[in-house]
Amino acid sequence: MDARAALAVGLVAALLAGAAIGHHHTSSRQLTVFAAASLKKPLTRLAEQYEREKGVKIALNFGPSGGLTAQILQGQRCDLFFSADWKYIVELRKAGKTAKTRKFLRDHLVLVASKTGRRKGVKDVKDLTRPGVTVAVADPKAPVGEYTQRALRRLGIWDTIVKNGNLKARPGTVNQVATMVKKDQVDAGFVYRSVAVEFRLPIVQTLPHSLTGPIVWGAAVIKGGNERLAEDFLNYCLRHVDEFRKYGWEPA
Repeated sequence: MDARAALAVGLVAALLAGAAIGHHHTSSRQLTVFAAASLKKPLTRLAEQYEREKGVKIALNFGPSGGLTAQILQGQRCDLFFSADWKYIVELRKAGKTAKTRKFLRDHLVLVASKTGRRKGVKDVKDLTRPGVTVAVADPKAPVGEYTQRALRRLGIWDTIVKNGNLKARPGTVNQVATMVKKDQVDAGFVYRSVAVEFRLPIVQTLPHSLTGPIVWGAAVIKGGNERLAEDFLNYCLRHVDEFRKYGWEPA
């Protein structure tokens, strides 16, 4: 075989290999899922269960919903997105990024207190304005931070908390807020009821939706990705919604 023929054979082999790889990628064997950090435990458990049953590979990427939304808008690979705020699903839908959307779970914002916070008598959001009381409120890029600021503003105490120096930290995720309270690094923090259950943090007050606004988790199958597998895994999560109930969520 001369050099020209060998080159032609090599090119054909490479093309066939590339086609095979491409076919494998679209053959419903891999799934990339972005999800709010608060869903980590139940979603990881369901993903592992689904992998065993279906023989597929699921790559999970957890983080703040706003940041994950920005990544999707920038074109990063994602097949299925679980957001801790319905507004991000709407944002992706308006940008033409979604093939299917649906409301997924509901939750409540709660005030949790650390050991030191309970000794200081933190029992109500108004206690957070007292001298010497420290509180963690998530960054507003995380939906829990936005819900918290909205509620405290409606109660008329947000500016006082900031002005008096009670606001000690602005973590990026709700799990980081919970960790700070758990480790007694702050006297109190605002997290979802589901996160309080997961971290075994005592809830001292539950804030109504009239203060926070509806807290609705959403899900979106991302257009152009592995849509068929993404929808199948979403339906699998819906059929196993009791896994999320264990952590305090309700079906939306």
